[in-house]
Amino acid sequence: MKKNALPDSQQKRKLLFDKKAPRERIISCGEIFLGEGRVSEAAELFTKASHKEGLDQLRALAVEEGDSFLYDVASKGSGERGSPQVWETLGKNAMEREKFSHAVRAFRKAENAELLKAAEEALKEVLSVDKA
Repeated sequence: MKKNALPDSQQKRKLLFDKKAPRERIISCGEIFLGEGRVSEAAELFTKASHKEGLDQLRALAVEEGDSFLYDVASKGSGERGSPQVWETLGKNAMEREKFSHAVRAFRKAENAELLKAAEEALKEVLSVDKA
């Protein structure tokens, strides 16, 4: 495999499940995936390598983009769960991007009933429009 080439599925699987895979190689491949916008694969590799900096970067990206699922995945890998303030910021960003299901999850974790209600109403409206 070329130095900056994206690993194929077999190479990625080997990195994830080979106990002898070098940590530096796992991190490097995670950074390549991240650079290509493939954040789920980057999260898997950063978690395997216990790469705090990479997981921190993914959590910051998740907050910015209002992606509650990515935040959860990156948090599990690092052991950090996020404060109510972080979840509230993530939820507000999700609302701005009309990612209402992410907003609902975030506001639940932030334990903010007022914002949760607004997100649930927005989600309900989108779902009712889709059924029409």
